[in-house]
Amino acid sequence: MIWRLRHGDPGVARAIADRLEAPLSVGALLSGRGFCSADEAESFLSTDLRNLPDPTSLPGMERALELLFDAYQNDKLVAVSGDYDADGLTATALLKRVLGSLGLRVITRIPHRLDEGYGLSPEAVREISERGAGLLITVDSGVSDVEAAREAARLDLAMIITDHHELPPELPAAAAIVNPHLGPDQAASPLAGVGVAFMLAWAARKAFQTAGFAPEAPPLIDTLALVALGTIADLAPLIGSNRTLTRHGLDFLSATSWPGLKALKKVSKISPQAKLSVKDVGFKLAPRLNAAGRLGSAEPALELLMTDSEAEAGNLARLLDDLNRRRYDTQGRMVEEAIEILEMEVPSTVKSVVLAKPGWPKGLLGLVASKVAESCGKPTVMFCVEGPMAVGSGRSAGGHNLFEALSKVRDLCLSMGGHSQAAGLKVATDRLEDFKDAFERAVAAQVVLKDESELAVDLEVRLEELQSLAKAFEALEPFGQGHPSPVVALKKIKVLEANCNKGRLTLRVSDGLHRLSIGGYNLADRMEEVGPVMDVALVYEVDGVFGDYWRLADFRQPEATLDPDD
Repeated sequence: MIWRLRHGDPGVARAIADRLEAPLSVGALLSGRGFCSADEAESFLSTDLRNLPDPTSLPGMERALELLFDAYQNDKLVAVSGDYDADGLTATALLKRVLGSLGLRVITRIPHRLDEGYGLSPEAVREISERGAGLLITVDSGVSDVEAAREAARLDLAMIITDHHELPPELPAAAAIVNPHLGPDQAASPLAGVGVAFMLAWAARKAFQTAGFAPEAPPLIDTLALVALGTIADLAPLIGSNRTLTRHGLDFLSATSWPGLKALKKVSKISPQAKLSVKDVGFKLAPRLNAAGRLGSAEPALELLMTDSEAEAGNLARLLDDLNRRRYDTQGRMVEEAIEILEMEVPSTVKSVVLAKPGWPKGLLGLVASKVAESCGKPTVMFCVEGPMAVGSGRSAGGHNLFEALSKVRDLCLSMGGHSQAAGLKVATDRLEDFKDAFERAVAAQVVLKDESELAVDLEVRLEELQSLAKAFEALEPFGQGHPSPVVALKKIKVLEANCNKGRLTLRVSDGLHRLSIGGYNLADRMEEVGPVMDVALVYEVDGVFGDYWRLADFRQPEATLDPDD
């Protein structure tokens, strides 16, 4: 792995540090990440809720509010149709709570992943209409569902699409489409699906109260817990509005009194008093919330988010915990099988990986594709073959834009949607070989500016600085997609001891005056590379299990300098 030192401007670094009243290291980190002025850095770090954009600035919002007013005044039943992942579930629960508090009658519907697949089908629209709905709102889905929108129009069912996915060539003919990608200013930092739902809820609450419709409606602030959960789970970039919503949402998630969220934290072995981190959500809460939808119906997860009963919440949380254990075991076996096929049947010279097999659980395709892509460093699409149709899920790797590559082969897909890092699709089984060849050509033709085998290092530091640096970096949280945790390098450090345990490598290092134990996952097979003196790269991790604040990211034989970041 090549280490690249981020290169900043010393003058800008000093100006940023002075403005933030922070150590110079903070200014150097932000300058190295491309911030060109103190104003720009200060604006990025600000998480004042008052600086969020007006929700009515989202394209389609004004028309959506007109439809909500019409539903309220004519007592129409409102159906909220979400997705089966954590982003869609939190968005559905949020709108159910908020719109219900405004006096609207609301029902919900989540598609069954295994029976229906992703998105809204015409059959689902007919079902919603038969339940008596007069207004249909999609969350975290819908922007690619052209046929569903046609069916809604045929049934005289008004439809609001709220989504955050990339726009297809043909937009559905819905009454309103609220999607950040329809506005150039919003597309630079797209919200997660739950973020778009929050903006609709916020705009509706303001408009209804202005009109005098819902003077007693509770504030929205508690729903930020759902926004943080869904945003982190969906790997949305933690910049712009997402950063603000997530930072405050983590605070409310930490202190939530909602039975479902409390029970979910309990089965995830998170203390009720703990301050939650992005890692807690991404690796503990979100997998359990996603587990039901991956193995079957996501309804138990939605019920957990909406229940006001402590007893019901406890039962549902335990169910999700059990399902997550089953998911983990099944996923592990599937990864082993996929890697074996990759090694035995896929030439090492290809730029992409496409694997297909009957019987693979559709709900786990994306997770396993991610593991395979990580293993081989290539964009990966995995299919479950079901007779004449193959259902697939893809994940990117190696700096490739997956959605862009799939868009080049859209004519071979029965359906396709997603974004640069992940996508879902369907392909006719007899066209799988054509798809594989065309996808390979599309990936090979992409210009990739940065390879994932590079490690971006923010700062070269001394061992004695680590504790003070960790404290200084707390002001830069939350870290996540788009704003990764800082990485620092210790040069020519003495290794006093090295141990391996269950895939973990732990080093005791010293600079002669100070000592530190540091460890990291998935490094044990490199034990023989450890020498008496090493360069080590550490990643900031506030809730790390290997020590206070720092986790071992990589190590190598000492070199005189780090490669400059071009």
